[in-house]
Amino acid sequence: MIIKNFTKVDIENKQDISSKFININNNQLNIDCKILKDNFFLDSFNFFPLTTEGYIFRGAFSWGDNKKYDFYLSKKFAKDFNSKKSEFKNYSNITILGSSADDNYYRNIITFLPRVFFIKSKRINIAIHRNSSNRFRILVSEILQKLNIEVKKYVYLDNEFYKFSESKIPQFFNEALGIQILNKLLSSKKEENKNLKIYISRQNSIYRNLINESDLVGKLREQGFRIIDTKNMPIIEQINFFSSARVIISPTSSVLSNLIFCKKGTEVIEIAPIYKTKNENLFRDRYFRISKVLNLNHNFLVADSIENNKIDIN
Repeated sequence: MIIKNFTKVDIENKQDISSKFININNNQLNIDCKILKDNFFLDSFNFFPLTTEGYIFRGAFSWGDNKKYDFYLSKKFAKDFNSKKSEFKNYSNITILGSSADDNYYRNIITFLPRVFFIKSKRINIAIHRNSSNRFRILVSEILQKLNIEVKKYVYLDNEFYKFSESKIPQFFNEALGIQILNKLLSSKKEENKNLKIYISRQNSIYRNLINESDLVGKLREQGFRIIDTKNMPIIEQINFFSSARVIISPTSSVLSNLIFCKKGTEVIEIAPIYKTKNENLFRDRYFRISKVLNLNHNFLVADSIENNKIDIN
């Protein structure tokens, strides 16, 4: 098998390629989503489809570091793949939503979840990664239920390559568009408390918690802040808090992915550690980028780190 990449322009203009895709428009957003409907192979790390003819579509199915997809065009990948493809487990008639292999909340919400709103079939079998949290699975189920989509079966994928026959996988959206989709379709429209101020506690977390949080919490309560611990909170409840809040204070953590549900102008104060390594710097502006897309007022308060206050990228 010779692997060949096709661009978004090819998907639009080449008849033999465009015939492999269906175009779904979300009427509420007037946004189109290309959905590959074909026989294809798929790895459960990147959820990057490779058709049985050897076609890949980087423009439609890449996310994160784009360089990782160079590997799919390498001779080594082709040799290894061709020697093992007959051994891959085969599923038929599956809609692949997917989820982060390491259950990264940021990635699950911003990269994978927006595509659920472009599923139009009323009865589906849906595939996600086995490592996905129960909270994420519940959220997906709740959304599908509201969309009047019946799930006949969930397929949980392990860290492997699979073959899918007569199956579908929606394209991935860029980060900014994914944020806008979720903000418009999932943010609570309730105005129960226009002056809600919340502090996100990490006292029950191993990483990036504040050693003097009890002192801070006391001061914040005096200022009318509500103290929130999201560790065991359903995602829908988290969405409601972030949608309603006028002010949010939180140490840096994946819970700030929920900024995608905030209203324009929400005041955000992120208590950030001192980043020292190149790897840590990759995540410095992750949540600030969300605020920039949604016009939130995002500020940083840098706190001294202690030796065991390790960086947790989830």
